[in-house]
Amino acid sequence: MARVLIVEDEKILAKNFEAKLASGGHAVRVAHNGATARTASAEFLPEIILLDIRLPDSDGLKLLPKLKAECPFANVIVMTAHGNERVAVEAMKAGACEYLTKPIDLDELQIVVQRTERHQQLSDTLSFIRGQEKEESGLDHMIGESQAVRGLKETIRRFTRGEALALADPPTVLITGETGTGKDLAAQAIHYQGPRSAHPFIHVNCTALPATLFESELFGHVRGAFTSAISAKRGLFEVAHGGTIFLDEIGHLDADVQAKLLHAIENREIRAVGGTDTRSINVHIIAATNRDLEAAVEKGDFRRDLFHRLHVIHVHLPPLRDREDDVILLASHFLAHHCKRFGIPARRFSQSALDLMRGYRWRGNIRELSHTIESCLLQSAGETIEADDLRLSSGETIEQGGFAVELTNGRKIVMDFERQRPTLDEVEHAILVAAYEHTGQNLSRAARILGITREALRYRLNKGVESVQTEG
Repeated sequence: MARVLIVEDEKILAKNFEAKLASGGHAVRVAHNGATARTASAEFLPEIILLDIRLPDSDGLKLLPKLKAECPFANVIVMTAHGNERVAVEAMKAGACEYLTKPIDLDELQIVVQRTERHQQLSDTLSFIRGQEKEESGLDHMIGESQAVRGLKETIRRFTRGEALALADPPTVLITGETGTGKDLAAQAIHYQGPRSAHPFIHVNCTALPATLFESELFGHVRGAFTSAISAKRGLFEVAHGGTIFLDEIGHLDADVQAKLLHAIENREIRAVGGTDTRSINVHIIAATNRDLEAAVEKGDFRRDLFHRLHVIHVHLPPLRDREDDVILLASHFLAHHCKRFGIPARRFSQSALDLMRGYRWRGNIRELSHTIESCLLQSAGETIEADDLRLSSGETIEQGGFAVELTNGRKIVMDFERQRPTLDEVEHAILVAAYEHTGQNLSRAARILGITREALRYRLNKGVESVQTEG
């Protein structure tokens, strides 16, 4: 229940208000003039103030900001005599949240106080959630010390530092990168680092919405626009007003939706499905994709004009295999996170596990790393996580400064660029021998597999380090 301060000079009326609200479980204090009200506000710290406009020692309109200064989080409900609605409007402009016209029905008073309390609780919850999201979504939570990550952070700091993103027509941002590289985290960092951080961040997964519903979800619809539209609905562009809308996996949008999205971005306006009126939008648009949009444009799968409209600021997230210095940092972070999440005592990685993770290809990137450690924690019991506990495919490991290629004969070619080996001739010879042995030393069949002539294969095999006895 709420703490309520009643500021009313009519003592009988104030007593009735006090009794009614106290019966509803509220803690109530009464002040009969402005001076007492200011003292009570500073001591009692009310969550709701019922303020009469006419007091014997002060004007309620002038007292209101002083009470708010003493107790900034208090919601003020002004009480005014019948016919003084104009004064009530002035009070609302000064910071009041509600007004009641005298004579006041006690049941109505109880309802208004309860409604104000619920509104404050929702507001506090929303503020907490947004504060938590901001704390967990800043640049400091983008883990990594590699050159790629440092450059990415500096890029985000640079274009969020000014006021460009606060404009009514802010520049769009396109985030590209493989699946699992953290495009959603980058989008959140841009939002919470920028000038729109106090407003909503709306995440839209473009692949999760059918084309038939996409327009309705983004732009809203009027009642009766289609069979299931039993009531009007605001679109996500309106819900995100003042903030950011993040269009994840935008590369998979249908052509007709692309055209409507382009119109919304260029004209900064939308029209609800089935509606006739346009509505202005004030949102920052961030799009992300794991698809090569330039290639999609050339194939005709993605509109060229929409691509250029999105590609104003480009942020590319490198794959984890190009961030070798960050793998152990991320692994340690996920290990601590999942231990805390599951209530598991702290664990550590063995050196062999660290070496394996550092040399793994991580085709699923950061997401795969997180899921691997999560699974490992739930299926192993030791205090130390060994390499075998990670259950990683041996065919996905890479060497320092290069990569490995598995051949059908069980051999592996390790391309070690740091040590400049093997040579191109050695690689070619290993492939020729693997194909030759795979076919049971059938020269003609091996040549067909490799796409060369029988004579060329014989020549290249003989040119190798050792001559190979061939079939005639």
